[in-house]
Amino acid sequence: MIQKMILSLLASACCSSALAAMPALKYKTADCTLMNDSKVVKQQSVAMMFLQIDSGFGRFAELQLGDDKLPIQYQIFIEDDLSNQATDHVLILQNLKVGDVESSSEFSGRDVKWLRIAQGAFSVRCELK
Repeated sequence: MIQKMILSLLASACCSSALAAMPALKYKTADCTLMNDSKVVKQQSVAMMFLQIDSGFGRFAELQLGDDKLPIQYQIFIEDDLSNQATDHVLILQNLKVGDVESSSEFSGRDVKWLRIAQGAFSVRCELK
């Protein structure tokens, strides 16, 4: 609800073409699958939080995919890629922590539909919507 109000205020404060220049805002949910040795362990959907950051706006989500014996945490952060000349690119950071071991990745892309990251035999794949 608050997110819709903020976006509504943004839309009234600037033209629609300016909002189109904030591609990170189009991502609202992630449907994620945790796999171990290519076998599905868990599936989970998450709504991405709206964040105001120094350089503009972004999205963030965190999932707890493990259990008490083996904690597994996955994080996604998406922001507009201000270093790219094209205004429709996003910068995506991912972090997968299995137990005490972490893997991170960062990349820039346009119209990104899915993400994947691995740590040992575990991997997480998410479809962005």
